[in-house]
Amino acid sequence: MLKHDFASHIENLKSVTKPASAALGRYLWTFSIDNKDYWLKYHLPKTHVQSEQDFIHEQLFYEEINHQKPAWLLPHKLIEVSAIPQLNHSLGRVLILPHTDLWFGSLLSKTDLTDIYHTIWFALDKLAELHRFGWIHGDIKKEHFRKFQQNSYLIDFEKARLLSSSDSRMDATPRYMAPELFGGACKDIQSDLYAFGVVLYEWLTQTRLEASNYYDWAVLHCQNLTIQLPAQFMSFYPLLSGLLQKKQQNRFTNAAEAINCLKAVSI
Repeated sequence: MLKHDFASHIENLKSVTKPASAALGRYLWTFSIDNKDYWLKYHLPKTHVQSEQDFIHEQLFYEEINHQKPAWLLPHKLIEVSAIPQLNHSLGRVLILPHTDLWFGSLLSKTDLTDIYHTIWFALDKLAELHRFGWIHGDIKKEHFRKFQQNSYLIDFEKARLLSSSDSRMDATPRYMAPELFGGACKDIQSDLYAFGVVLYEWLTQTRLEASNYYDWAVLHCQNLTIQLPAQFMSFYPLLSGLLQKKQQNRFTNAAEAINCLKAVSI
């Protein structure tokens, strides 16, 4: 938990809100205190029902999980928006997080396979910990793995659900959707793992999967996706293969299986 008295110190808010997000009532700002950078996230009430519910859900997630002090959770703080005069709003709360960098950044900064191995290991370990706490993330993508003080963390829990949840809403990002989700299946551990496989595949190949519409994404993930890694990264092929199997019965059933596969990589 962040311990700063932010309400009385927040100054010089800089908006980094994208127009599409603003249209849904979602706003982001950056600010600094004592030479440390932070993000501030807020949703304007009564603008977009689903987006507002997602943001409230994330706040409740932080409150519920915080007492367990999980290693994959960034220090954070929730405060009443009315305590921040610069925002001119009176309803709801804001979420404050420290500034972080991408965990899966440029491969140019990785000097050898050992660096690649450890980058994958620590991210996968954090995902495994989330699952052990009884949650699925539900929105795994590259941007949601962050580096803070040289450690790996997960962010953006608006779609997080308990493993025991019966919530069957289809609100996944097509780029990262497991094949079964296109058929109406509920998200689960295996859909998190598939999305993680997409993250790794795009990172190791330094490419982005491409499709022009939802139907094309379905065809890509359900039929056409093949794993082609650069020669220097072929030792990670078994891991990618286990994560990106189109049929659930052939995919890793949990993160522990993926970690055991990673352990077998020769570096």
